Amino acid sequence: MKLQFQKFLKYKFITLLFLQSIIINGQENIIGTLDSLINISIKNKNFPGAQLYVKKYDSLIINKSYGFHTYDSIIAVKNTHLYDLASLTKVLASTFSLMKLYDDNKLDLNNKLSFYFDDLKKSNKESTTIFQSLSHTSGWIPYISHQNFINKKNGELKRSIIRKEKSRRFSTKINDNLFLRESYSKKIFKRIKKSKINTIGEYDYSGLFFFYVPELVHKISGLSFENYFNEKIVDGKNTTLLFNPLKSFNKEFIIPTEFDSNFRKTLVHGYVHDEAASFMGGVSGNAGLFGNAESIGVLLDFLKPKNKMFKESTIKKFTSYAFKNTSIRRGLGFDKPYQNKNQGDYPHGNLSDQTFAHTGFTGTMFWVDPKQELTIVFLTNRVYPNRSNESFYDDNVRRKLISIITQ
Repeated sequence: MKLQFQKFLKYKFITLLFLQSIIINGQENIIGTLDSLINISIKNKNFPGAQLYVKKYDSLIINKSYGFHTYDSIIAVKNTHLYDLASLTKVLASTFSLMKLYDDNKLDLNNKLSFYFDDLKKSNKESTTIFQSLSHTSGWIPYISHQNFINKKNGELKRSIIRKEKSRRFSTKINDNLFLRESYSKKIFKRIKKSKINTIGEYDYSGLFFFYVPELVHKISGLSFENYFNEKIVDGKNTTLLFNPLKSFNKEFIIPTEFDSNFRKTLVHGYVHDEAASFMGGVSGNAGLFGNAESIGVLLDFLKPKNKMFKESTIKKFTSYAFKNTSIRRGLGFDKPYQNKNQGDYPHGNLSDQTFAHTGFTGTMFWVDPKQELTIVFLTNRVYPNRSNESFYDDNVRRKLISIITQ
């Protein structure tokens, strides 16, 4: 009997080793294929460098950096280096903050924005609710190119708006050499207020609501948006996600984005890439957050109910489809796969309908599939040297990446 038990233990041990070998070899094969995809993408100049973080079943599959900050191959990308996260800010900072307020019973998603902002009363946005705004069904137009209002006809900057020296009136820092008039943010909100409304109830992605989020968070919590994010969202979570990174890091730790030929006339490096967010001093609800792939992965782990950052009902409310069984694919703040497969299999057919995500203009993304217990974070600066480079999309890098990981 003892001999049989020993044989059983030996057989079980060998079986476990065999299964472990399959898993390890499978992971090695996946990592090798991912390495090839990203290195080929760098060679094709889809982007000069990248960070990739993949976690499955609480096991870290890969946390790796590739390439360089720029194509001159001087500074290699490291896991601790920071990317401009662009519209990932809309989720990681804005939506997370609103989720926390909702979780604490301090925010009613059915409240109208005009309940908090008197200047929206008697405007075409008076009846817009927070729910509509987060689900992108408010009818608000997608974006306003505020940077187009600060140039003269000859291309020079209007001195009434922006100066090359800091002063009391011109104190909003755009970069090392440009300073915006302190009161200019009022113009931004005035333009948003006066902008037209498209069809309410139809999906039309708009970033304009997120300009109101910082003040909304402040009105409800009493804390500034940045302080609320630092104290309520990232504090104690061993993660590096922050606004205006040059206050804490040297430029060699920050990946540059684009040579701006419009109004900054220089390489955007350490300052937010999004022009409108730069007019807000780099702290905005639509863009401005910097971070690395690992830090995003760590924060996304707190969307698991067991980690107790949010109630399970709150997580489900925001990450589920806002309108089930429709052509609208959004959650509240989060992007999601198409509900109707006749629309296509965005982002990939191998991901479940529980998946939630967001992407960013600079070449950033995360996708989380709770059903598969899968987290993917992929960061690049695909806009380097300029945003006219569309090869990142032409070569469908994101989709290929998901294909390899979910094969």
